[in-house]
Amino acid sequence: MKKFLTGLFTLIISLCFTGIANACDLDGLYDNYQAVYMPKTKTWATAGMAEGRIVLTKKTSQGSGNYSEYYYGNGKLAAALKSNFEFIKDGKLIGVDNAGLKYYEITYNKKTKKFVEKPLCEQALQKLFPDAQIVKISQFTNNEITIKKKAFQEKKILLVNDTDKYFHKYTYKPENVQISDIKGLIKVKHIGKVKFSLYGDKTTMLTIKVRNGEKCTCADKCNCGKDCKCNKKECKCGVECKCNKKDCKCNQVKCSCGENCKCNKNDCKCKK
Repeated sequence: MKKFLTGLFTLIISLCFTGIANACDLDGLYDNYQAVYMPKTKTWATAGMAEGRIVLTKKTSQGSGNYSEYYYGNGKLAAALKSNFEFIKDGKLIGVDNAGLKYYEITYNKKTKKFVEKPLCEQALQKLFPDAQIVKISQFTNNEITIKKKAFQEKKILLVNDTDKYFHKYTYKPENVQISDIKGLIKVKHIGKVKFSLYGDKTTMLTIKVRNGEKCTCADKCNCGKDCKCNKKECKCGVECKCNKKDCKCNQVKCSCGENCKCNKNDCKCKK
């Protein structure tokens, strides 16, 4: 019985950590975790035996912000990053500055033999988080913004800081909207308000108002009814026309003399 309970406890703990790390289909890196860089393919992994690989070990710096540092096997510092959480996805090492709500890709400069951080543009972020709506801090008006979602569906939002503001020790209310170690990535399930603040301070609080009303787009499972424009393509002649009579232009070709004229009398000019 004791062995069974011990095994069950281990399984639960394992699932919990796996859930956190894979919340966004990513490999999260924590203290003493290794990141392996493959120079030939210019890709990252958590393990690998490729020729010329560079193995780095993560350590969290002491002090304000607790930023990430990566060390070579001989203990020499390889990179001191602006981020305090990193993950690997699609062979890329991504750094997340949770206090600044900013995102970087860590690459290797072969000439200088140094690891560098490159700020990620909006397009690159959208590829990393394809099912999230990117919301910039500059889009807030009077510290508020309204976001629309589809009724009865969840929605992911990625906050991106394009200002000089700082969000150290900020938290959400309700707390359960944050779904991973990426502070800017949240999931909303219901309409209402999401408050992002430092200890509830109203003067610096950011408020996200969530409303239903997002329109469907083609290729989605369209449940919008009258708002759905997915099937409103115009018919072309030669195709079985299922348009409304007013929209269908397939049979509106004028007759010409010499043909068996089946036009309406008003349209037929053959015997005039």
